[in-house]
Amino acid sequence: MARARSLIMLLLLLLLIHKGSSIDECRESSCGPYHEPQNIRFPFQLVKESSQDQCIHPEFCLYCTENNETMMVLSTTSGPIKFLVDYIDYESNRISVLDPDNCIPIKFLKLNNSSFLPYRIFPQPGTTKLSFFNCSSVRKRHLRNHDQIFQESQDMITCPIYVSYSHESVLALDLVSCIKMFDMATTEELTYNWLFLSWPKQNCTKCEANGMKCKWKNNGTKGETDCFDCNKKRKTIQIPKSLIYASTG
Repeated sequence: MARARSLIMLLLLLLLIHKGSSIDECRESSCGPYHEPQNIRFPFQLVKESSQDQCIHPEFCLYCTENNETMMVLSTTSGPIKFLVDYIDYESNRISVLDPDNCIPIKFLKLNNSSFLPYRIFPQPGTTKLSFFNCSSVRKRHLRNHDQIFQESQDMITCPIYVSYSHESVLALDLVSCIKMFDMATTEELTYNWLFLSWPKQNCTKCEANGMKCKWKNNGTKGETDCFDCNKKRKTIQIPKSLIYASTG
């Protein structure tokens, strides 16, 4: 009886090792039924936040929050920054993200001043001119304007960079005590704590044309891709007989 239990434990251990050391390219993952943009698939990989070493490409790692939301972490020269994933458009290689800290202007500037490849800020149609203000001297949490009063507004103490349309009145926005930094032609989603990012297209046309899925080639260190047939029968786990003999005596 003891030998049988030992054998079962050995088999379970081998299965766990196999599962933890491999990536199932055919399986689509998700954080949960709520607040989920859609199923996560190539080139993204959904892992636990404490298991970043399991990612072939850390910049394509996505994580699940305690609220079953999908989160991404981007490395910049100013340090890592976190976004919540709103939607992933695999056809156009775009991803829309929200800032959980409600401070998209500062994170936008960090991304804009960093070489954070493979992502780029994606300009939306109708790109307009926005003005950036430094309101650190205001020393109050909210400005006296319509957006700050009636919407979920940013905390001006922890997030003192304010973005507005360049044609808006400084008086009406209560920005008199703020210092104007610069104007920039960029996406208007910044005023709604929202941002679009794009990533380079992987060459998966050949795979899709043949009814196969795309995956990183070999270890994927050069960013090259290869095709993977999900209809092929998966290889079974070969357990060395020596291990079985050792567990059974």
